[in-house]
Amino acid sequence: MLFNLPLKQTRHTDIIKPIEQAILNCYGEATLFTEIRDVVEKTQKLRQNLDYEKINLSIATDPQTSENLENNVIEYLKNFSLLFKHLRFEQGDQRSPQVMFYWSDSYDHKRSCQLNSGRLELISQYYNLIIAYYYQANSKIVKDTDPDRKAAYTKLRNGLWALDQLKQNIHGLSKDSLSQLYDITTLNLEFLEHIFCGLAYKALYQNMMSQVKTFGLNNVCGTIFEAAKEFTISLKAVEGMNTQYQKQIGKNILSQILPMVQFNQIWTTVTGCLQMGIFHYGRISEDSRGQNMGKALGFLTRAQQLLSPIINDKNASKTFSPDQLDQLKQLNQQLTQLFTEYNYKNQQIYKEQLVAQDLLPYPPLMEQIRLKPLEPASFKEPIYGANKFQGFVSEEALQLSREIKIFVESTKYSLEESLRLLFDQKSQAYAENYVTYFIDMAQQKQLIQGGIPQSIQEKIAYIRSRGCLNGIEKIIEQAKQASITCNQLLGQIEQSLMNEQQQDQDNKNKYGTKWTRSPSAQLNQQYFNSLKELKAKYLQAQKIDFDVMNGFEKCKETVILAAQSDQVIIQQLPKNNNNSDFVNQNAQFFGQLTSLDQQVNSIVDQLKMIIQQYNQVMQEINFTKIAVHGLNEGISKDQVFNAALQNVQGLIEQFNNNMNQVSEIISQVCGISRELSTLKKQSSEQVQQSGQTNIFASAQQAIDNIDHSVVFYEQLKMHLEEQDRKVKDFLMARNMESEQLVQQLNQQQTYQQSQQHQPIQPQQPQQPLQQSGYQYPPYPNNPQYPQYPQYPQQPNYPQQPNIPQGNPPVAYPQQMPYPPQQYPQQQQQQYPYGQYPQQQQNYGMWGQQQKK
Repeated sequence: MLFNLPLKQTRHTDIIKPIEQAILNCYGEATLFTEIRDVVEKTQKLRQNLDYEKINLSIATDPQTSENLENNVIEYLKNFSLLFKHLRFEQGDQRSPQVMFYWSDSYDHKRSCQLNSGRLELISQYYNLIIAYYYQANSKIVKDTDPDRKAAYTKLRNGLWALDQLKQNIHGLSKDSLSQLYDITTLNLEFLEHIFCGLAYKALYQNMMSQVKTFGLNNVCGTIFEAAKEFTISLKAVEGMNTQYQKQIGKNILSQILPMVQFNQIWTTVTGCLQMGIFHYGRISEDSRGQNMGKALGFLTRAQQLLSPIINDKNASKTFSPDQLDQLKQLNQQLTQLFTEYNYKNQQIYKEQLVAQDLLPYPPLMEQIRLKPLEPASFKEPIYGANKFQGFVSEEALQLSREIKIFVESTKYSLEESLRLLFDQKSQAYAENYVTYFIDMAQQKQLIQGGIPQSIQEKIAYIRSRGCLNGIEKIIEQAKQASITCNQLLGQIEQSLMNEQQQDQDNKNKYGTKWTRSPSAQLNQQYFNSLKELKAKYLQAQKIDFDVMNGFEKCKETVILAAQSDQVIIQQLPKNNNNSDFVNQNAQFFGQLTSLDQQVNSIVDQLKMIIQQYNQVMQEINFTKIAVHGLNEGISKDQVFNAALQNVQGLIEQFNNNMNQVSEIISQVCGISRELSTLKKQSSEQVQQSGQTNIFASAQQAIDNIDHSVVFYEQLKMHLEEQDRKVKDFLMARNMESEQLVQQLNQQQTYQQSQQHQPIQPQQPQQPLQQSGYQYPPYPNNPQYPQYPQYPQQPNYPQQPNIPQGNPPVAYPQQMPYPPQQYPQQQQQQYPYGQYPQQQQNYGMWGQQQKK
C-alpha cells in the first residue's frame, strides 16, 4: 500500500433552474430548454450520486470503490462537458447559467472555493478522477503479477490524461480564484504528474525484467532509471509543499507522502545501479578494453552510497515501514555480495579503477516506450443528447466564426495587396523603359485627329463610375470616420485597462498585505503590448493618409474635368505634333504597344472585378453556420477554412492566372518600348516632359490609394474589436474577483470592530503575499504579420531616367495581426498571389482544442 490521497469534497447544487433561466435570457425561447431538459436532468442526477464524503471512507481499502468512481465521474464529465461547451458556465459572464460550484481542498476540507465557473467544476472533477486512477493502479500493483502491473500501467496513463485535461481548464481561471485550494497548486500537480510517471515506469521495468533476454538488460535499466528520475522530481515537489504549506495542509498527510516517495526514489535508483553492475560485469568477456569492471564497481558503489546511510540508521524504522525496510535490506545484502565478489576479482585479475559517478554511462530510455497520456476508451463513446444542441451557438463556435471572418478578410486583403504590388511593379517597369513616353506620343496623335484615346477613355469611365468628385469625397469621409472609430477604440481599450490597474493599486494601498491577489500591472501587460502594436500601425497609417490626401489634391482638377463632356476634355488636354512623323513611320510598333497596354489595363480591371465578386460572395456566407457544422462534425480547422472559401476557389484561381498573364504582357510591352527607344534616341529632358495625357491615370491611382485606406481601417477596426472583446473578458473577471475580495475584507473588518469595540486603523501599504496556484492566463501574443506574395520582378532593364508618374502607389503598413492559421501546402503552391494566412491551433478560451 502506498500513501493515501484524499478526494475533494463538494455540495449539492441545482443546475436545472439556472440553465433554464439562462437559455430564456439568452435566446428568448423556452423550447430550446425543453429539447435538452432530459440531458440536464441526467447531468444533475449524475452529480448528486457523486457522494465524495462517503467514497472517501472506503476508496483506499476497496478496489471496487475506485473503479465505480472512475466510471461515474467519466459519465458525469462527458455530460457536463457537453453543457459547458454550449452554455459556457463562465465566471463573470451574465449570459451563462448562474451556478455557484463549491469545492473544498482535498488536503484540508475546511479550506474551500466557491465560484460561478464551470471550469472550477471540471478542474475538481478531473482531480478526483486522477485520485480514482491512482487507487486503481495501486490496487493492481500490490498484486505483483505481470498482468496486474500491465493493467496498472494503463490506469496510470489514464491518470496522466486526466491531469492534462485539468491543466487545460485551469488556465481559464485566475490565480486568485484558486488561491484557497492547495491541491491545485503547481507543486501538488507536479507531484502527482511525476509520481504517476514514476510508478508507471517502475511497473514497466518489472514486467520487462521477465523478458530481459528479449529487450536487453541495458534497455530495461533505462526504464528503471527513468522511474528514478520521475520519483526524484516528485520528491522535490513534496519537499516544496512541506516547506510552504505544512501549516496549512498539516503534518499528517505530508509525513505519509514524503517517506513513500523517498523510498521509491531510493529503491529504483539502487535497483538500476545493481542491474547495471551485473550488466557491465557480463560484458567483460565481449569488451575487454571497455573498463567494464570499473563501471560495474562504480554503479555498485553509487548504490551503496545511497543505501548504507538508511541501513545503518537506527531511526530508519520511524521513517520507513517494516516492509520497505525489508526490501531495502534485501537490496543491500545483494549489493554487498556482488561488490565483495567483483572487488576481489578486480584486485586479483582486472585491476581497473572505479569509474567516477559523473562518468558512469547511465542508459537512456527507449523512445518506443516513452510514457504518453491515454484517453479512456469510455470517454470516446458518443454522448446521449449531443444532437439536441443544434439550436445553440457555443462560444467556441462564435470564436471560430470570428476567426473565419478574419481569415476571409485577410484573404481579401492579400488579393488587394497583390494587385497594389502589380500597380507598383507596372509603374516601375513602364518608367524604366519609356513606355509611358511612347504611349503618350501615340495618344497625342489621336488627340490631334480629334478623338480621345481608348486608354484615356477607360480612365475617365472609371472616375465617372466612382461618382467623380462628390463620390470620391464620400469615400474620403468614410475613411476619415473609420480612422476616428479606430482612434476611439484605441483610447477606450487603453483607458479601461488603466482604470482597472489604478483601481487595483488603490485597493492595494488601502488594504495593504490583505490585498493578496496578483497586481494588475503584471497581468495586463500582454494587452498593453498588443494595443501598442495596433496603435503603431494606426499612427503609421495616419502619416500615409497625409500623402494620400496631398496626392488627391493634386489630381482634384483632373477628377472635376472627368465629369465634363468629351469635347471639353479634348480641348483641355494638351496637343503636341512634334512627334507625328516618328509615330507614322513606326505605326506597327505603336499599334502593338497601345494594343498590349490596353490588354494590361483590361486584365487589371478584371482583377478588380474578381475582388468585387469575392466580396459579394463572402457577404452571402453564414460564417457561424460553417463554424457550428465544423465543430459538430469534428473536422479539422484546415477543412473548416476550406469550406469558407469553397465558393470563391475558382475566383482565386482565376485571379492568379490573370496575374501570371499580365506579367507576361508587361514584359512584351517593355520589349517593344525598348525597340522604339533604340529607333528614337531621345534626350533625358524630352523624356521627363512626357506623360501630359496621363493625368487621368494619376487620378485613378490616387482614388485607388483612398480605397486602400478604407480597407486598411476596416481591417484595423476588426482587430481592435477582437482585442476589445478579450480585454472586456479580462476586466470582467478581474472586477468580479476584486468585488469578492473587498466584500470579504470588509466583513472581516466589521467582525474585528465588533469584537474590539473600537475602530481599526487602516494598515500601511505593503507588498502582497506570494500566492499559490497558476497565474491568470494571458491571451496569445499577436503573431507575426503575414508577408504577402510578391509580384514577380521584371527583367533587369538598362538604367534609364525615370519618368514622373504623378502620384505613385502608396505603401500602407502591413495588415493587422490575425490568428495564425496553417493552410495546406498544396494550396499555397496553387495560389502564389492570394496566399492564405496561417491557422491558429486552438479554438479559444471557451472550448477544448480541436484534435487533428
